[in-house]
Amino acid sequence: MTARFKSKAAPSAQKLRGGYYTPAPLSDYLCCWAIRSSSDRVVEPSCGDGSFVRAAAATLGAKGSVTAVEVVPDELERARQSIGQVTSDVQWRCGSFFEFAQPLLEGDRFDVAVGNPPFIRFQYFDRRERDRAFGLLRQFGYRPNGLANAWVAFVKLAAEMLCDGGRLAMVVPAELLQVQYAAELRFRLPLMFTDVTLVAFDELVFPEIQQEVVLLLADGRRRNAKAPGEMRVRQVRNGDALLANRPCVPHTEPNIDPDRLAGEQKWTALFLKEFEAALLQTAAESAEVHRLGVLADVDVGVVTGRNRFFVIDEELAQRLEVGDRALDVVGRTSALRSTRFTGADMRCYAQANPSKLLHLSGLRQTAFSAMLTAYLAQGEAEGVDTGYKCRVRNRWFDVPSVGVPDAFLFRQIHTAPLLVANQAGATSTDTIHRVRIHTGVDRERLCGAMVNSLTFASAEIGGRSYGGGVLELEPREAERLPVPYRFAEHLDLDYLEARLRAGDLASAIAHGDEVLLRRGYGMSRSEVNAAHSGWNRLRRRRQRRRSGTPRRRPKEAQAAG
Repeated sequence: MTARFKSKAAPSAQKLRGGYYTPAPLSDYLCCWAIRSSSDRVVEPSCGDGSFVRAAAATLGAKGSVTAVEVVPDELERARQSIGQVTSDVQWRCGSFFEFAQPLLEGDRFDVAVGNPPFIRFQYFDRRERDRAFGLLRQFGYRPNGLANAWVAFVKLAAEMLCDGGRLAMVVPAELLQVQYAAELRFRLPLMFTDVTLVAFDELVFPEIQQEVVLLLADGRRRNAKAPGEMRVRQVRNGDALLANRPCVPHTEPNIDPDRLAGEQKWTALFLKEFEAALLQTAAESAEVHRLGVLADVDVGVVTGRNRFFVIDEELAQRLEVGDRALDVVGRTSALRSTRFTGADMRCYAQANPSKLLHLSGLRQTAFSAMLTAYLAQGEAEGVDTGYKCRVRNRWFDVPSVGVPDAFLFRQIHTAPLLVANQAGATSTDTIHRVRIHTGVDRERLCGAMVNSLTFASAEIGGRSYGGGVLELEPREAERLPVPYRFAEHLDLDYLEARLRAGDLASAIAHGDEVLLRRGYGMSRSEVNAAHSGWNRLRRRRQRRRSGTPRRRPKEAQAAG
């Protein structure tokens, strides 16, 4: 047998420290916006290659000062050399920002905080640094989330270092808009500043890492405010287009009603028009519309620990002589083209993809064939058994929680999330969610009831998107989706099925909107059009960020439509 199940590559040193640097158009714009006086005091908490220090020094006069912090000595030296001769006073601090944060907080407050804080996921966030950062945050009443990315702590502490009236101008991941660990920051920002502007981009400005970012422009630091300040969102094509919009201080009127910030868990909805957002929220909270979690339970697909090893083709399954221990499994969302996944669909899928899940739990090793024993030995030789998911099992090759669901739900979504009745009796890998329908709920009608603009738009608001334009729904997010199931009895399910299989998503949605939203829920035609335009607005905004470079995460980016 040839090798076919390599381990993931170890994260690079650059990834571990979040060292991806800011294009000059962005650092120039942010410093131009934030620095209003030649005597401003500026802090850059993670200066990297010095892009922000150069831009700040070029904007400041001789009276201004920049405090630049960088944890990597070589990077700090390169930044120092790159700025050349400047008239501003630049104070270089080599070490962790969290190490310097306490003395900086105890000294004179800064007028401006600028930068691109490092994007370090919680599993790579050094424990000592995290504990130090979280200890500081608790001093200001924060309740830091142990799953938080490091950038959140940088932004929060930089904001605390500002004097009254100070300004924060940073490049931050678009996760600010949508992830749970940034919810506290979303709640506090409008209270901490008199004016908050978010600038989003049609194109990726960090294409080498496929990370979507937004510019956070927070003006007028204040304390003990009871009501949110003004807020606006802007959408531009790229960094060059941003610079073309000078002067840098936005003159557009605030376009976010402060009431929309109250209790708003995610900021993706801020890109909707106000009447679209209000319509969708009212319908989603109506007693006539169910949450998916009331009708079904959503769970992740089978976590094998190494799909390349445990998901095999039919020929190999026969050679291993595993019989009924090779279960039908689907692992690509592109196989789910409609609201039904049939036996014929499973057979078609198996012709082009590995489609058998090796499920050995409860089978004694004395019953293993010689070929199966050799296959497991090959897996051990190539380290499959040492992966975390495998090594914590009693027998590393026993895949747990293997079950056949009533339906499948898209986890990673290109166009729209479909709930697909599992008529084939297959299971799925963790690229696709498994759904158990509650007793008394009609599976086929529930799948049909998902096809409407309210549910689709709510997925855009409640899920999270990545740089490649893919929307992802985790199980709890999926269970919060509003579904007008109560009105599904009048759906023409065969028509929906035919239109989806023909690739005609528009006609399928039009039918769902007419039956479920207009005739069922009672929306007017103009309201149905507004719900549909809201979904299209969020979907197209997300899809504009697609790049020709494939993204490793999410694993599967195919979907209907």
